[in-house]
Amino acid sequence: MPDTPLNRFAAVQKSRSVISSEDADDSELLFPMYTVSLDVLLQMKKVRRHEELLDAGVLIKYRSSLGRAMFISHQWLSDDHPDPDGEQLEVLQAAIGNILTGKSSVHVPVITEMTLGRVPTPTAADLRAQPLHIWYDYFSCPQGGDLMAKSRRQAAIDSIVSYISRCEYFVILCPALAHAQQQSMLGEHTWAERGWCRTERLARELAARGDGFAFVIQSSTHQHLVLNGVRHLDAPGSGQFTVASDRTKIGRVILQMVWKKLLYLLEQGDLHNYRFLLNTQARCCFRNLNTAPIESLVPAFVPRADPCTEPKAFIVEHFLHENGFRTLRERDHAGWTPLCYAAMSGRPGLVEALLECKANCNDKIAKPKLELGFPKHMNVLSLATHFGNIEPLKALLSARASVGARASIRSIALHWACLSDNVEAFRILRAAGSDVRAAMLPGLDSFGVACAGGSCHILQEFIAQEPRVSLRHCLHYALIVDGASKPALATLIEARADINEQLRLTQVPWRMVFAIYGLKHRVSPSGLTTLAYHHHGATPVMGILNHWLLTLLAGIAT
Repeated sequence: MPDTPLNRFAAVQKSRSVISSEDADDSELLFPMYTVSLDVLLQMKKVRRHEELLDAGVLIKYRSSLGRAMFISHQWLSDDHPDPDGEQLEVLQAAIGNILTGKSSVHVPVITEMTLGRVPTPTAADLRAQPLHIWYDYFSCPQGGDLMAKSRRQAAIDSIVSYISRCEYFVILCPALAHAQQQSMLGEHTWAERGWCRTERLARELAARGDGFAFVIQSSTHQHLVLNGVRHLDAPGSGQFTVASDRTKIGRVILQMVWKKLLYLLEQGDLHNYRFLLNTQARCCFRNLNTAPIESLVPAFVPRADPCTEPKAFIVEHFLHENGFRTLRERDHAGWTPLCYAAMSGRPGLVEALLECKANCNDKIAKPKLELGFPKHMNVLSLATHFGNIEPLKALLSARASVGARASIRSIALHWACLSDNVEAFRILRAAGSDVRAAMLPGLDSFGVACAGGSCHILQEFIAQEPRVSLRHCLHYALIVDGASKPALATLIEARADINEQLRLTQVPWRMVFAIYGLKHRVSPSGLTTLAYHHHGATPVMGILNHWLLTLLAGIAT
């Protein structure tokens, strides 16, 4: 390991053991972590408020010595009660009961299995291994209207990040149900738009632990795994808040989360993910918040360049110091160079300074980052595009970065603009000569990628600018890759996509993929093999592709 200030700083953090076990410092909890046991949850007839459960003696102050904990993240079904008719509760009880009895299981999404294989999922044995304790906001936080209750409720809210870090299971409860007052259909897509739900998700991703599972409960029989990072572009500050002042409150909470995670990664010696978080925090954590990202964490910076006469050289020196690099061409063990990280950061002038100091505008990552779907040889133009960093994107194009440079899966930067639903980047790349017809494996052009990503704004841009764009298999692509969202589906259906179209793949890569997984289906079935085995002739409304399409269509109609 090279001797850099960052490596020395990491060694100091490791020796101090800055981050201890989840219960080591209960002073982090401003309010006790009240939970109910799984048995109590399964016997409930309705969702009762915290005070009632406390008086009934069924609330437990959770500690890890009592067993495992499960955090329930969900949307309220009315303005003044989370679940007035017990509909969400019924789904939660039935889903957990079905997992415990083997009637259902947490499946791996198709795109996850294609990328990472059959990753582990929580099983009945996992849930039974130790006593299970459930944290649910209405149970666990005071609900009264007096000053004392309000003060305690705020203390509990301020402790939610610590609660999540103590939970081995993070459950997104999002069955398709109507909101009592708004008369809108709620589901996973609307959950993902809520600012507080995004904050809870980010707290899970930044928790100082590497175990446990996060999964979605859509119904009593349909649950699927969610990996950390799947929604990494969903910054909490860009979400919706019922109370506008909450956006200000979460800034300091997220700052604490990022600080602790950075120190934890240093303690673990995980310098790649330390650099990744350090350079994506502005976009993924603090966007639209009045909170500055963490900088100048590594001590002992001694510049050679004069910031007054050589400002760009000074910027480069400081960036290399903070990220533990000695030269612009150096690659870390993950195969990333300084420019790869800088392209994600969005810091004004940074990429321009690196390019002026002879960084390669066509640089690329040498190894894949599978958990985020980043392929081997993904270039810096694609990284800047994916994270929506327009100024770095323009700087790279000015330096003549290639808009047609391909990654190992044949993707170009335009595909990443489509996947991240970034219309501005899409327009800039098209103006620079990027070809919308270019296809990535296993045969998706830019429009197909936008369908697969559920990228509503890009789809609208395509349809407005290219009224004759082919809608062939667009709904299938959206559903196969788990990118379907109500706005995207509504856009495609309004554009007259055929909901009765039969899937008949002609591209050789698609046919090869489905042939291989179709053969596996007879021996070891899974969601992906089922799709591959039965895909030919399937229509979008057939449950084989996505058993939730009908629910989504009902939501669109509403």
